[in-house]
Amino acid sequence: MPATVVDAVKSPYPCLCRCHDRLSVADRAAGIEALYRFDDAMRGWGQTVIWDLAAPALWRVQQQLGTANRWVAVRDGPCIHARLLGFCVHELIHAMCGDPEVANWGTPVGLPYGVPEDVAPADEASYLHRFNQHEARAWVGLAPVAWRLFQIEWELLPAREVGTYGFPGGNALVDVPPGYRRVAHFDHVAHPRRYLALARALEDEARGWFTDARLDEIAARFEAAEAVGRARRPCAFPAPREAARLRPRLPGRNDLCLCGSMRKWKQCCGARLTE
Repeated sequence: MPATVVDAVKSPYPCLCRCHDRLSVADRAAGIEALYRFDDAMRGWGQTVIWDLAAPALWRVQQQLGTANRWVAVRDGPCIHARLLGFCVHELIHAMCGDPEVANWGTPVGLPYGVPEDVAPADEASYLHRFNQHEARAWVGLAPVAWRLFQIEWELLPAREVGTYGFPGGNALVDVPPGYRRVAHFDHVAHPRRYLALARALEDEARGWFTDARLDEIAARFEAAEAVGRARRPCAFPAPREAARLRPRLPGRNDLCLCGSMRKWKQCCGARLTE
């Protein structure tokens, strides 16, 4: 069974952000309460949140299944208070840009490096543009949304260092699920200057989307779903302040490795520590 939000907060791991050293107990408790509220809201929309270090692999399974399952994979590293919460807010903004009650918020799972086969090649850029707009909003909106919903002031981090955009016109190709056609695109590794210039233009536009009225709308929709999900909680969650006092520890020998390799700790980074 994939891990739950309770598993995630009750087994804190050391992270490069050093959240447990930088943040006070009160701040860490606020972050954990925000994770609980996100879990409730997703449950209220009928979504299952994957809080496991296996989340990237499970997302790839969902990509192959298409719209068969409503999973939200949010964890791919040990950090809870900066990167995991940032990932959750990122996904929440995606949900607000689409339909929070359908799989992948209504976005075709083959995007952004492919398009459905019935999309004409001449229409690839315009088809991907809406996805790119939503990704840019989810990229730049972490701070205003986290403050409006949770009154969190510390920096939240997205799951990756660069936004995941699909910009047709380059020569990079990535495998896509059945039913999609690969799109030759600008890649942030092979074409960094071109990619970042296009990304920054999108992100500058996206900042204007977060008006006070928009943030109020997001909060209202979130709180309505949260109330439904809280009533459906499968068990009582540990008190946030109690969970916030737990000290980070290294994984057990048979736990998943923190590096995202999908191997056991004893067979991956844990083995190197004992060499």
